[in-house]
Amino acid sequence: MIHKYILPLLAVALLVFAVAHALHTQRPELDTPPPVPPPVTPFGKTVAGLGMIEPSTEASGTGNIAIGSQLAGAVTRVCVRIGQTVKAGDLLFELDKRQTEADLKVRQAALLVAEEQLRRLKLQPRPEEIPVSAAQVEIAEANLHEQEDLYQRGWKLFGTGAMAREDFVTRQQARQSARAQLAQAKANLALLKAGAWEPDKAIAAATVEQARAQVEQAKTTLALLQIRAPLDGTILQVNIRPGEYVSTFGGQSLILMGNLQPLHVRVNVDEEDLPRLKLHAPARARIRGDAQQEAIPLSFVRLEPYVVPKTSLTGANTERVDTRVVQLIYAVDPNTRLVQEKKILVGQLVDVFIDTEQVKQSDAYSGGGTP
Repeated sequence: MIHKYILPLLAVALLVFAVAHALHTQRPELDTPPPVPPPVTPFGKTVAGLGMIEPSTEASGTGNIAIGSQLAGAVTRVCVRIGQTVKAGDLLFELDKRQTEADLKVRQAALLVAEEQLRRLKLQPRPEEIPVSAAQVEIAEANLHEQEDLYQRGWKLFGTGAMAREDFVTRQQARQSARAQLAQAKANLALLKAGAWEPDKAIAAATVEQARAQVEQAKTTLALLQIRAPLDGTILQVNIRPGEYVSTFGGQSLILMGNLQPLHVRVNVDEEDLPRLKLHAPARARIRGDAQQEAIPLSFVRLEPYVVPKTSLTGANTERVDTRVVQLIYAVDPNTRLVQEKKILVGQLVDVFIDTEQVKQSDAYSGGGTP
């Protein structure tokens, strides 16, 4: 009797379980709110764009400054760290300069030799040399007087036939030689008193200038081995270490820096929204992942007058590879809490909303640079 009712009861229980399971699995799921709400525009009518935080350096494409090296060499010292604030002219890093310092010493010695040679030419004649030449003139004069006396005696003897013609000619030639020696001694004395020849001085002066230019060239090379900050800013990246070899390859970023006072936002606005865009209009930015969705006030700085291809795509179906955007630069209010708490960093993506209502005169930014 019991076995007669077990199978029907078991079948009814399984049927009830199947119906309950089907109803449970087919009931609609409740929509759960997202962990972070999507950004919402604070304006009634707006133009939205994707913005990237960057330094306030005025440049197209990006405000980051990629520091390279004009010379190749091994890094001997890195003088900055990430996040450090530097002034224009501060030493960032240094390359091996031992060979250049040795070349500089050689060229400085060559400059000293050239200067001394020029100085020696300018000081000519030496005071000690003049008495020697003057004495040689006196010797030549005495010799001439002696030869002149011998010639006069020989002339008288030759007239009486007491001297052979050969002896008389010998005395005559000796007198001429004595005259020539006196003229040579006087000419040497005059040449000595005249000093160095002006073309020789000019050549020596040119040699000094050449040696001085070579010294300056070595000093310039030595200075190029010390890479310094081009302007005031903050170190964002350090991509070198002591001992590494750096080349002069273009586009390398050995140190990345930029001026963060204030921060700028480069906003890409699709060209289709350009007719609705109003310059100097109020703008707000919201950082991604902020549950509070705190609005960040922005001030208009400038409009990039050249429309460029869009390189930052969000993945929406309406975006095309050939989409072009106009870039607007806004300054971030440095007193914003998120800025002071380091929640806004260079390279960060933010959603920017620009008001398209009529711009009030009080809201318009009348300056041409960073506010």
